[in-house]
Amino acid sequence: MMRVMVVVTALLVTAPLWAGAAFAEAIDKEGNCSTWTFFQKDKAGASTAAAEAIKKLREQAKEQNLGNVKFSSPASTAMDHGVYVVVFAAYEHKGEARWSHGFGFHKNSAKEAEKAAVANLKKKDKFWKPDYGYDVKESKNF
Repeated sequence: MMRVMVVVTALLVTAPLWAGAAFAEAIDKEGNCSTWTFFQKDKAGASTAAAEAIKKLREQAKEQNLGNVKFSSPASTAMDHGVYVVVFAAYEHKGEARWSHGFGFHKNSAKEAEKAAVANLKKKDKFWKPDYGYDVKESKNF
């Protein structure tokens, strides 16, 4: 009985801390990120937040008549609060203009969230190189 009480107490104490947050992005036919969105919800997992972020972005894309784009959620977390950072890179590859975003999270450090966003950018954009540079587009607490 004592174990049950400990488990129930732990669940009640941590339940409000359970949440999900995610980014979704719309990628055009050239592979550029045309737009993105952030979604966060209490009492939802990271995968639920990712699905909701994509749903939200689909609705926005429809309103904005973005045309033929592919939707994905390249970054999500189960953190209930923290910092997120979005980085943006614009560069030329083989004579073509390219632009891409990277998304990162950290419990309390914008600098660490930025590092995560750069790693995300590098992972999902096979043409981007650190020499091309990037700009921090947005940094917010959630």
